[in-house]
Amino acid sequence: MLVIGGSTRYPGAIVLAARSAARCGAGVVIVASARSVVEAIAGSEPDLTLFPLAEAQPGVVATAAAAQLTLVLGEKVKAMLIGPGLSHAAGTDEFVAAMLRNARGTPTVVDADGLNALARTEDWTKLIPQRCVLTPHDGEAARLAGRVVPAGSGRIAFAERHAREWGAVVALKGPVTVITDGKKTFVHDLPNPTLGVGGSGDVLGGAVAAFLARGLAPLAAAYAAVWIHGRAGALLASEIGESGALASDIAAALPRAMREILRGS
Repeated sequence: MLVIGGSTRYPGAIVLAARSAARCGAGVVIVASARSVVEAIAGSEPDLTLFPLAEAQPGVVATAAAAQLTLVLGEKVKAMLIGPGLSHAAGTDEFVAAMLRNARGTPTVVDADGLNALARTEDWTKLIPQRCVLTPHDGEAARLAGRVVPAGSGRIAFAERHAREWGAVVALKGPVTVITDGKKTFVHDLPNPTLGVGGSGDVLGGAVAAFLARGLAPLAAAYAAVWIHGRAGALLASEIGESGALASDIAAALPRAMREILRGS
């Protein structure tokens, strides 16, 4: 599985996403980031495979780096996650667009700065791979849609409408998370302050991509990841309380959440 993102400002985001993917059984997880970011995390992440990318400037991926990953996509990668911690600089939007064009046959998750790059790109829906999950929070969804996300039950209709328009599964994140392909919809209505910690969304993105890599269809991968992510947060809340947990704790708790769910099935 391939995780693309990271920057000098947000090196932890891509690490959290990759750890989460590994914890959810993705197998070999390749972290592709700007060379200086890879150098910064090298040695501290022995469970991950690192793929340094050409830089436009320190910590910023060059647009041309998309070509470096083309062979990897074709030969080894069963799923791709793009966006965690990527940040925004000259050329990053074009890099995201190029990666999505190259990933037509690869199940893909677009999260965080990947979503923001799409929102700045004209006709971005034409770039979306056939099997794609978008994981926006309300702010990112509003930028993609060009309008504010409504409150209450209107969030469900918003997510369903735009999943159809965008041609992707949408996991609209929040205290209540809506997962839909525009035809079938699931709502995770178990708010938990533990999951509000910074980096929690990166963990969720990694989990969705891991389940895609394991062969689940996009809608199934999204709702399985949301449920397991939620259970991991609930386990932490019961153990240490609703405050004080870190996103890395959520990632570490994912296998326990999966085991609990499997034992209860």
